[in-house]
Amino acid sequence: MMKNVLVTGTSTGIGHSTALELARRGWRVFAGVRKEADGEALKREAEGEVHIVLLDVADEASIDSATALLAEQTGGELHGLVNNAGVYLGGPLELMRPDEIRKTLDVNVTGLLLLTRACLPLLRAAPGRIVNISSISGLIAMPGVSVYAASKHAVEAVTDALRVELQPFGIKVIAVEPGGVKTPIWDKGAKRDAAAREDRGTAETRELYAPLVRLLEKLNAKPGGLPPEALAEVVTEALESAKPKNRYLVGKDAKALKLLTRLPDGLRDKTIAAKIWR
Repeated sequence: MMKNVLVTGTSTGIGHSTALELARRGWRVFAGVRKEADGEALKREAEGEVHIVLLDVADEASIDSATALLAEQTGGELHGLVNNAGVYLGGPLELMRPDEIRKTLDVNVTGLLLLTRACLPLLRAAPGRIVNISSISGLIAMPGVSVYAASKHAVEAVTDALRVELQPFGIKVIAVEPGGVKTPIWDKGAKRDAAAREDRGTAETRELYAPLVRLLEKLNAKPGGLPPEALAEVVTEALESAKPKNRYLVGKDAKALKLLTRLPDGLRDKTIAAKIWR
């Protein structure tokens, strides 16, 4: 029997590659996109069955419409939900706009929760699995990414809570925690952050954070990171393995950064601060 999976944020990056890989492996993929043109482009590229689902996880009406479509087209059974849709917001907190902060949390946290809630009857009927795309920022919060890290720490908390909450129904809940990934989310975020730093705050305020800003710009400019196809393989394993891990930490940089979590707070803070305020 062909299994049904909903993947959110499939226009580019991890979601796009995951949808293609799952379709190639015989899943019936419901690809969440905000623009129909992005979905049509994905379908032309796919080797397998892909259905477009117009879905904005920050819009409750869109979630209701998408889940109604899923219930109709899947026969009431969803075998996988990949919560991938997300936005990145970086830079000093003092230079961020309130609407940007709200949007990041609306998409990365509230949207994930509301969509998961709406899909639970379908997942319970299968039973299915939930794979949440988290980040190394969900395990360690670095300066300059306070809002993004907060959202990914929340994803970790949601994953831990639902893993036990949904266990009686046979629904496994898994977190994928990548480090750097070659995906447009970072390019878009970096360009937006650079523009924001030029437009916001007084010159004196921007100068206060100049060392941190320079470090963030240096990191954003560095090439590297895993290809999204590598993450697609990990997500596929999480969905198909007979005994999936609770969490998948992916990438050498993620594993290196996680070592910092083992340090006492004072030593960890000094180690990080020495890279910025020198």
